[in-house]
Amino acid sequence: MKARITTLTALALAGLALGCGSSDDKAEEAEHSATPQQAIAEIGKVRSGLAQALATYEAGDAGAADRQVGDTYLQHFELVEGPLGQADHELNEQLEDTIREQLRARIRADAGAAKVRALVRAIDAKLDAAERALAHQ
Repeated sequence: MKARITTLTALALAGLALGCGSSDDKAEEAEHSATPQQAIAEIGKVRSGLAQALATYEAGDAGAADRQVGDTYLQHFELVEGPLGQADHELNEQLEDTIREQLRARIRADAGAAKVRALVRAIDAKLDAAERALAHQ
């Protein structure tokens, strides 16, 4: 009986793992199927999300700001990555690292509003370059 329960548990966990994989596959498929025009629209949402996160950080809630940056990255920048990677791989890598790693690290380290604001401005300038690269694709 114990072996049967263990087998059923293993099968259930395998089913959960497969279910998770399919949503990851869908997210990856959406990332690669976005058009340059859709990516440009998503850049606007990235800007908006980062501006909201900056305002949240300046209001004193670093934890919520960090979550907003993470959500913005996952929900919007992920859709930019495929087309931007084709248009300008290096810029895509820079933006990916700056948003996902550097900005979140500054927020988590409570680096201060001026340093977080400066990095958001630098990201914004790179997003301008991303829009130009995508417009020429």
